[in-house]
Amino acid sequence: MILENIPVLKELTIWSILLRSVLALLFGGILGYDREKKGRPAGFRTYMVVCLGSALAMMTGIYLTNITGSGDSGRIAAQVISGIGFLGAGTILVTKQRQVKGLTTAAGLWAAACIGLALGAGFYSGGIIGFLAIWSALWVMQIVDKRLYKNSGVFSIYAEFTGMEAVSRFLAHVRSQKSTVSNLEIKRTRNENRSMIVAATMTLRFPPGTPHETLIETYGDLKGVRFIEEL
Repeated sequence: MILENIPVLKELTIWSILLRSVLALLFGGILGYDREKKGRPAGFRTYMVVCLGSALAMMTGIYLTNITGSGDSGRIAAQVISGIGFLGAGTILVTKQRQVKGLTTAAGLWAAACIGLALGAGFYSGGIIGFLAIWSALWVMQIVDKRLYKNSGVFSIYAEFTGMEAVSRFLAHVRSQKSTVSNLEIKRTRNENRSMIVAATMTLRFPPGTPHETLIETYGDLKGVRFIEEL
């Protein structure tokens, strides 16, 4: 790439440091914007700081190698990868519906750190191409995924019922619509008012093209259903 062939940017100079830092801030911010919109624990600022910090760590390793004439500049980078693993683990949550959330955010943080390391090392082509590929995965593929999901007849729900009789009526109604139920888990729990309720998670299979929003609204109006949401 042309940037890597420019002497002033190839070596660790004030201009290369500035460029690498700006690119790290820019790329980290763009990747974090998607997480910020979705209200994830790690968002816009977190991604920026992680990406910039990784770039700074990589440049520090190169600087120490240059002034000492010995050592491995990649040792600090290796510690960054390990440290991001602990940071990413803090963004992974398990909801009361036993649904795991935050995996994409954690993976995005790790990827943002890798972009920062590439930029910090002066590997501009790797950092830029890597950013474009990750951005495509987070944004472009999200559009494709939504379209596929919209036409899918399979979706998981979490529902709360007034009792086991309501659960039986609900399941009977679902099966009467020529659909199937799988991964059914039922447990008794208490809501925010400390009242005993029956909660259930399940996967429903309907003919492809069935509107999910319409189904949720229809089943939410059934007798004995206190709360329902799609997972």
